[in-house]
Amino acid sequence: MTRATRKAVRAAVASLASLMLLALAACASIPDSGPVRQGAPVAQVNDPLDLDFNPSPPERGASQQRIVQGFIDAASSPKNNFQVAREYLTKAMAASWNPDESVTVDDGRNRTYDDQGTLWRVEVTPVANVDAVGSFHPVASTAPVGLNYQLVRENGEWRISVAPDGVVIDDPTFRAVYAQQTLYFYSPGWAYLVPDARWFPARVASAATRVASALLAGPAPWLTGAVATSFPKGTQLAVPSVTTAGGVAQVDLSSEAGQADAVQLQRMQYQLEQSLGSLAQSVQLSIEGNVQQIPSLGASALPLRNPPVDSHPFVYRGDVFGPLNGDTASALSGMSDKIVALQPIAVTLSASRDQAAVLSAGGVYSVRKSGEPARVDGRPGLIGPSVDPDGWVWSVPADAPRAIQVATPTGGDPHPVTANWPGATSILSLAVSRDGTRIAALLRTPTGYSLMAAGIVRGGNGSPTSLTDPIELAVPDGTPRSAAWTSDLTVAVLSTTAGQATVIAQQTVGGEQTTTAGPAAGRTIVGASGLAPYVVLSDDGTLLAPTGTGWQAQTDKVGAVAVQQGQP
Repeated sequence: MTRATRKAVRAAVASLASLMLLALAACASIPDSGPVRQGAPVAQVNDPLDLDFNPSPPERGASQQRIVQGFIDAASSPKNNFQVAREYLTKAMAASWNPDESVTVDDGRNRTYDDQGTLWRVEVTPVANVDAVGSFHPVASTAPVGLNYQLVRENGEWRISVAPDGVVIDDPTFRAVYAQQTLYFYSPGWAYLVPDARWFPARVASAATRVASALLAGPAPWLTGAVATSFPKGTQLAVPSVTTAGGVAQVDLSSEAGQADAVQLQRMQYQLEQSLGSLAQSVQLSIEGNVQQIPSLGASALPLRNPPVDSHPFVYRGDVFGPLNGDTASALSGMSDKIVALQPIAVTLSASRDQAAVLSAGGVYSVRKSGEPARVDGRPGLIGPSVDPDGWVWSVPADAPRAIQVATPTGGDPHPVTANWPGATSILSLAVSRDGTRIAALLRTPTGYSLMAAGIVRGGNGSPTSLTDPIELAVPDGTPRSAAWTSDLTVAVLSTTAGQATVIAQQTVGGEQTTTAGPAAGRTIVGASGLAPYVVLSDDGTLLAPTGTGWQAQTDKVGAVAVQQGQP
């Protein structure tokens, strides 16, 4: 048995990476098989990737190890449907190999190659995975993963006859070759656009085709049941190509699309326009070749995308609850006195500013401008509550992460919401997204902490009934204390590291994470707007906002800072 380190063209990749990153345009690919009905196969065209990593084809007389190494290297390039990578395979394997099945992103430094005759095992150290629909997942474990390759002689040359579907790609090359593309679906009531982040090969000539096909195939599994699509069931591309000319994407749909009424056609076109926004300025929709004349959605019917929050934080300070102007809090009309009377520990404020979910020593309350505060949950050990756009108040005890319940704004009988947080023993934060379709939970597990996101499934009356199986997001080092939505696609986690030092991780749901130093002794983070995506409340009651060089105090003696669910 031999063991050798990978002989890659790492220097070439590194020298091109920065140049490629400047030129990349977001685009997409989708699997061409699977249980979900897909559009027609993407037409094969020559991809003009002059800045792309151009791998070498197999050399004459190449050794078995070099064939395996060359195949893995060549699969880093999606050019012309991974043409060069397929040259390392037997003809039969080249026809059946599906590179879009998955992407294993590894650190690129610790690959090993072991052989047992013509069977080779390659071990890689993963840092992330991209699944068959393009969803990005950080890995829970960095333990080596083994991949098996079988080689045979074909026309006198070694070729791979058995290879796992998917590709293996090192982290720097992944960032240059793949790009995030955001697809858009609707909230069940059509009021909001809901993002669905995917990762696909970048700058391929068939980019618009791949994006449209992925959109028609439906949302990622974790969003299924929580969001809506405007396309009639079974709709796919009528022809395997979406052409773009003069900024207009020509999308021809199958006959199923003919079931749509006028409003549905408008929503279909708008959904395509938003999802193809980085590739085209507008969309011309056809059904089986018949061009549809579709007026744009009126301003009053446009769904809200990435709901903003007020530029002023809302705080409980002294005997006032309301927006902070300078270092003074102004009373929120009809709400301030009621919230202050509860001596709030945590507050979530509705987008309309006429309802709040409040945690106090006596439990969780729904506070409205009309009527008296109603206690909706009196269980012990509750964490900060949330409220969704329909006014449902969400609450859960810290030591029972699956015991989520919701109550009406008026405090009617609460009911449970079925949730599955794998391995969770307690919960630190529970936050409903501003569009009411997703929930983020910061959880404790036997091995540490976990940040998860799940879709919200609702009954016919809009009542939340269950959560979808969640996806796990990355959690920064340290001890997490608080999490909050900072946009429609990002969740921020505040964690304590050494002593009073903190770190803030901005996690894209279905994407990557960025971290920055937080303020000393920070305890609560909430989404904000303007120059900073968040503000932080410290243990001593100081409210701080990030600046270009650090953190600036906004005011002191703050008892609680409210989570804002959008802006009216």
